[in-house]
Parts: sequence; C-alpha cells; structure tokens
Amino acid sequence: MTAALLGLLLLASLGTSARAQQHDPALPDSTLRNAVRLATEGQGDSARLLVRRRLADLAPADSLVPAALFAAGVVAGDPDSAAGYFRRVSVEFSNTPWAPAALVRLAQFAFAAADYRAVLRTSERTRLDYPPSVQRAAAAFWGARAHLELGELAAACALLEQAESEAGDDVELANRARFYLQRCATVPPGPAGDTAATDTSALRPPAVVFTVQLAAVQSPLAADALMRDLRAAGHDPRVVREADGLLKVRVGRFATRPEAQRFIEQLRRRFGGSPFVVEEPR
Repeated sequence: MTAALLGLLLLASLGTSARAQQHDPALPDSTLRNAVRLATEGQGDSARLLVRRRLADLAPADSLVPAALFAAGVVAGDPDSAAGYFRRVSVEFSNTPWAPAALVRLAQFAFAAADYRAVLRTSERTRLDYPPSVQRAAAAFWGARAHLELGELAAACALLEQAESEAGDDVELANRARFYLQRCATVPPGPAGDTAATDTSALRPPAVVFTVQLAAVQSPLAADALMRDLRAAGHDPRVVREADGLLKVRVGRFATRPEAQRFIEQLRRRFGGSPFVVEEPR
C-alpha cells in the first residue's frame, strides 16, 4: 500500500479531511466554507485551490489568517500537510479560538500514529491552557483513549468522566465516552472496601517543570536568531527538537505554572508573539 493511500485512509479514519467537528469555531468566510463543502463532496483539489488563493489574498496580520490556516488543514490531502497547518495555528495563533481546535486535531493524528505520549501532551495542553474552551471535552476523550492504549485505566476513567460531563450538546462525543466508561467497572476499589474510591496513583502527573515556548520553527537559522535576541536580553534559551521535527525555542524553568505565566508577560512585552507554557520532565 502506498504512503499516499495510507495518508488518505488516516485522514478518513479521523474524520478530519473535510467533516467539521461539533465544536469547531464557525468559519467566518464564505470562501473557506465553500472550500470545506467542496472537500466534503470529494472535490479536494478544488477545495485546496480555493483556500490557497484565499490565504494569498490575506495580509499576515489579517484576523482571518488562523481560520484560513485551519481550513487548509481540514481540506488537506495528506496527514503531514494537515498536521502542519494545525501546528501553525496552535503555535502562531495560540491566543485565538482556533488554537484549541487545532490541538484536538493534532491529538487525533498522534493517536492514529500510535504516539500516545504525544496525545497526552497535546490533550493536557488543551485542557490546562484553554479552560473555557468547548474543546476540553474532546481533548479529554483523546487523552483517555491514549491512557487506555497505555494500560493506564484509572487515568483514562478520570478523563472519560470529564469528557462525558463536559460534552454538552455533542451527543456523539458523550456516547463515545460512555462506551469506553464501561471498562471503568474493572477499576479496583479503594481501601477499606470503599467502592467509590479508586487508586489515583496513575492520575498523578510525572515530576515536571514549567517552561515557556516562544516559537516552533523549521529553520535552524531562525531558531539561532531568536536565541541570540533572548541571550542579549539576559535569558538562557534552549532548543528542543521533538518528534514533529520542529525546533522549539524555550526559556525558563519554573516550579509552578503561575510563575511561568507571569514570565510570559515579560517575554511578550519584549518579544511579542504568543508564547505559552509547556511542561518538561525534571
């Protein structure tokens, strides 16, 4: 089976190629909506051409750019392209409603690729960094699925309960969470026969520190330029290369998330952009 065919099957299995998800933000542009409709009807090439033209017409600072990039991911013809667009949205436009929606899509791709730890990282970032977002339920669901694949039943059950309770009017998601919650009947009871209590040791996160990510770039030159600016400002930056191949420029190591959030304000005033907090192992 060719790589292209595998990619198309992956897109279809996730439902990300053209089918809108329940709580995705509404596309605010008729051209983008038309592109998604065309992709749904099997006219992927025409859909992608429409989105490319729309993106070319937009100024870099146009508020429609994140929506257009998200639409490009939705109509993309292969998983790598789709993930690239969603990743750009999550990093470059992290302060928009499109970012948590893009993160949920990335969690789905990571799950399909059996990269369950990446699913958990993405799920946690969505749930912690976007607490008001309607995407939290979907992020919890995919995090639960990853925990199940890793044999971490107690952690999975906690997230499935969250997904079910926060699904709102997304009946399909609530039903899917309930289906997997059937496995939670096998979670052993807590001490003294308390069947309402469960062993929460699997729920405790690993020891982590909090750091701030300023950019995720492909070019080493771009990463070096940003690191020079950070060093000139008295910071000690570093570059992390993860499985997605991007060079992620990070700075600071804090014991708590609030400390890292306060540091973000300093960085934003000096360097702009949309830095955000990430967790790293100690």
